[in-house]
Amino acid sequence: MIGSRIVIFDMEFNEELSYKIVGSTEANSIKGKISNESPVGKALIGAHVGDIVTVHSPAGESQYKVLEITAPNK
Repeated sequence: MIGSRIVIFDMEFNEELSYKIVGSTEANSIKGKISNESPVGKALIGAHVGDIVTVHSPAGESQYKVLEITAPNK
């Protein structure tokens, strides 16, 4: 869901990452904001805590485990 904060574990690099899912015009990976239209954003939409998602991108295939999802403030 757009506006959600998601914490994932990068299974290839063994690191925890935190992102906010935003619309394409707000995306800024340096500030931890990824577009819902990006490969990672698309893979995370609809995911649940504990899920392992596979991301297909031009750089190859990556897997992430969803650790935490925080719904947007209303």
